[in-house]
Amino acid sequence: MSEISREELKTILLFAVHLAKLDDDFDPWEKKILRRFATEMGLTDEEKQNLAQAKVSLIKSLRSLKSTDANHLLIKTLCAVSYVDGAATGDELEFIEKVVVKLKTQVFILPREEWGQYEDEVFDTLQNVGA
Repeated sequence: MSEISREELKTILLFAVHLAKLDDDFDPWEKKILRRFATEMGLTDEEKQNLAQAKVSLIKSLRSLKSTDANHLLIKTLCAVSYVDGAATGDELEFIEKVVVKLKTQVFILPREEWGQYEDEVFDTLQNVGA
């Protein structure tokens, strides 16, 4: 999994934050998983603040994901964040679908009731990045 760069991880986190805020209810469970992601990748407080204030084009950012591993981690992360509060909203599902289409990559997505396992997979991947 060492193919995923730090910049790609930052992009994935930006997408996850965007997804969490889509329904105008930034749930405590969503905040917790996003904080854990930032911690696992070793973001400094300054980097967290810069990401929180970043004004970026999601489409342009999506193009910065170079590896298949990064694409798969993005989708797993989005599914995990969507699922963590117990209810994926229509806006979240639509956003995930749009991202999958824009990636132009074959991505297998588990049935929604199994999305809970993506959280473990995401953090297993983060622990192996750079290993």
